[in-house]
Amino acid sequence: MRRVNAITFLNYFVSGAVTLLIPLLLLARNVNVADIGIVLSVLPLVFLFARLLFAAIADYVGWSHVFLLINWPATFASVVIYYFASSLPIFIVGKLVEGLRESSYWAVSRTAIFHLSPNKAGSEATKNNAIIWLATAVGAVVAGAGIFYIGFSSTLGILVLASLLVGIPAVLIWRSSKKIRMPKTQSLFAALNPRGRSRTFWLVSIALMFNSFAIYPLITLLLPVFMAQQLGYSYIAIGVLFMLYNIVSATATFLSLKRPLSLTRAVTLTAASVIASVFLAGSGLFFPAFLMTLAFVRGYGIGFFEHAVVKVAKDSKNMSVDIGLLHAPMRLAEFSSVLAAGFLAQATGYAPVFIATGACFGVFVFLSLRAIRYQSTSLKPSFAKL
Repeated sequence: MRRVNAITFLNYFVSGAVTLLIPLLLLARNVNVADIGIVLSVLPLVFLFARLLFAAIADYVGWSHVFLLINWPATFASVVIYYFASSLPIFIVGKLVEGLRESSYWAVSRTAIFHLSPNKAGSEATKNNAIIWLATAVGAVVAGAGIFYIGFSSTLGILVLASLLVGIPAVLIWRSSKKIRMPKTQSLFAALNPRGRSRTFWLVSIALMFNSFAIYPLITLLLPVFMAQQLGYSYIAIGVLFMLYNIVSATATFLSLKRPLSLTRAVTLTAASVIASVFLAGSGLFFPAFLMTLAFVRGYGIGFFEHAVVKVAKDSKNMSVDIGLLHAPMRLAEFSSVLAAGFLAQATGYAPVFIATGACFGVFVFLSLRAIRYQSTSLKPSFAKL
């Protein structure tokens, strides 16, 4: 697991920095928020199709091969493209390649965790999210400080070097995966057929979609632009706030590990999410407090996400493919939400969009809780309060 954790950290150090840097770079070049949304919307669309393809390949040849042969080169190539990008079409190409990086990681990361820690899959997957948020925090503060002190190009140069390091644990983990022995008559992509999945499978899929509506447009587009454009924060201040956001999320994740996935927890998180989202746009000096509230809610609620995924995918014969199909509506939601968010924020202001994201988080929590209770027998002690 240490090598998988290292790959996770390095991937999301780069991702955390790029997620903050690219919208700010485009904003600095006088690109409007709607056009920035168009650029950012490319990633989840690529993610949707590439993840399913990589998952099918991974279930056939072994998940560790995807880390080395796809994830590492795509991580390096995407940052290099951003370094040389001088127009929106080139940034779009960069997002396309970054989509290959993201999709190759997520096509196999949970499969790796489920194989390496079969008896603790839910908790290990939840911890993996904490590592992601810690790495994203470090990447965000490096990006903010780098932009402030040495500029966009030099910061991207540092990220190019960091992306090369992904290859070290990827090489070391090469022989760790298992492959599925498939009959010669079975097509490699036969498992991609979505038919035959249970009602609970698709309930979880819809729940994940609402989680995406709640978080993806907020983190990738709305918050960086809002802090720079509406609040006038400096680049280093934005980087520090994103660092704190992810540290709070990671801390909340660790705090949540031994707590039951109960109705009380679902109601409390939903109330906090909605209240913080309602006041976020007009909070002024209190903006960091409401932002940290959302960060805590996000981290403390990730257990609903991971345990729901475990319960419908852990025993699958084609695990990577099933996890990919489970997330397909979520990727469509990421594409549509970040595309629409830019136009909506420009047309109606930020407040209505913030409120909608807070409400979507509540829908996600309750659908996930429903799916876990319906599917699970092993988690019954956690729901004694229900």
